[in-house]
Amino acid sequence: MVVVLDIRPFSDTLFMYGEASSSSAFSLAGHVNISIAPPKSFLNRSRSTTRLLLRSLVITFEGQSEVITPVTGYAPVRLCSVSQELVCGDPIELSNEGLEYSASTCSWNAVFDIRVPGWLPVTSTYGDADFEETGTRYALYATATYVHLEDDPSSFSWLNFCAPLCSRSRIVDAPQCPVTLRRVIEPPPGPSGSFPLAMYVVDTQKELDDTPEGSSTTPFDVLGKVEVVACTPTAVSMGETSLPFTLRLRAKDLTHSERECLRLTEFSVDIKQVEVYRNTTSEDYAGDFPIPSQRHQPPNEPLRSHHPVHTLCSVDAFQTAQPPRSSVGRSFSLLPENSSGRYVIGGDGRIFTNSNNPASLLEWYILDVDIPIAVEPYEVDWAGPCVRRMTESSPLFSVRHTLSVSIQCAYDLPEKAPVCRRLHFLLPLQQVCLLSPRPPSAGYHISDTSSGETQLETSFAQSLPAYSQLFHQNGERKIDFSIPLPLYRPPSIPVSQSPDPSTSSQKDDSSN
Repeated sequence: MVVVLDIRPFSDTLFMYGEASSSSAFSLAGHVNISIAPPKSFLNRSRSTTRLLLRSLVITFEGQSEVITPVTGYAPVRLCSVSQELVCGDPIELSNEGLEYSASTCSWNAVFDIRVPGWLPVTSTYGDADFEETGTRYALYATATYVHLEDDPSSFSWLNFCAPLCSRSRIVDAPQCPVTLRRVIEPPPGPSGSFPLAMYVVDTQKELDDTPEGSSTTPFDVLGKVEVVACTPTAVSMGETSLPFTLRLRAKDLTHSERECLRLTEFSVDIKQVEVYRNTTSEDYAGDFPIPSQRHQPPNEPLRSHHPVHTLCSVDAFQTAQPPRSSVGRSFSLLPENSSGRYVIGGDGRIFTNSNNPASLLEWYILDVDIPIAVEPYEVDWAGPCVRRMTESSPLFSVRHTLSVSIQCAYDLPEKAPVCRRLHFLLPLQQVCLLSPRPPSAGYHISDTSSGETQLETSFAQSLPAYSQLFHQNGERKIDFSIPLPLYRPPSIPVSQSPDPSTSSQKDDSSN
């Protein structure tokens, strides 16, 4: 007799909607298939009925992160472990009675529905490219505990022959079932489909470069009075190949002579991706989200599916190629290889001398550009290709994006060489994944199997919206105000149904 477990979730990918939050959760449902193969009888004699007493069936969803770098070495962490007992109350008896001579196995399905925390980081691969893939992974595990029941002790089978050597209670494990976690957000409303712009007021006195390129007599007070406002989208989809950027400048507090001497020659932009690898859990992350305590972390409680290098680390046989540090990072540009990100201002660069009218001094000089984003990586280092990632954070790995802006200014001095100064500042960016458009309607798909049986597959699970799309965190229903209400039209009464006073009076007379 062979008992086999098979974990079959409704989908091997779980989409989490919105930002990571410890107050949200998502459902991961499916069933565990329990199958029993009939025992082989000795010398093809009659087969006995197989009866099992299923005492326990536990399904566990577990997440882990592992990272390997030449500087930080190997570091593991358990993200979560959520278990659910599927045998509630008394044990369940399973039997193949009536199907002893059938060639097929008897099977049962135990349905599960696991509450997955909404703060978990997404599934991703990162770390030293020379080792096998490490990163953040999730999987389902199942363990069953059962007792074999004998109806006819006189019947002979290999199971009876080995019974004195085997324990009465037995345990069987299911192969792990990998689960992929993805985090998505809803597309921005409106026909344009673009995210709203965020405005940043730049402190020019603070952001000015401290190293003058031409002279040490730079008029700090003049350059510090220039107003600079930068606009970037609140988020950028991973599918976008360009980033809209707007730069606004104004010098209303400068005198006419100062505006004549001040020139804006060029500006440059660069989209940076900064990755940080750590060998200990980030304190900020541990303070925001409920990571399991140290008692449930390796080596106190080993991971269910750890990296092969874990064995070397347990005996101190793994050494880093460089002096060990607690963290290491890499930073690279997301601009295409043929793009420098440099933009030259046309003319002589005196953008603040268009008019002496006081009203025109309040107007902004606006620069609009679309910054290209590389589609394919073209750089490779110790961590592999410099791939564009979404903005994410996890205990051992984090990715952030910034827009680096540098404005080159020149100030003309009488009988002296112009003084060049550079205004440099960073703007935060957020790379996100958008929710794929849902199918137009939920329906059924009928497929024919090789055995001639017809299977009915539904797509309801893929088309139903998430709870966060319909309701706010306080339980109130979300209302899409971008869709206008229909205009009110008073009900029209047909002429044939309108009462006729003269007709009614004639009817009254005739009745009298």
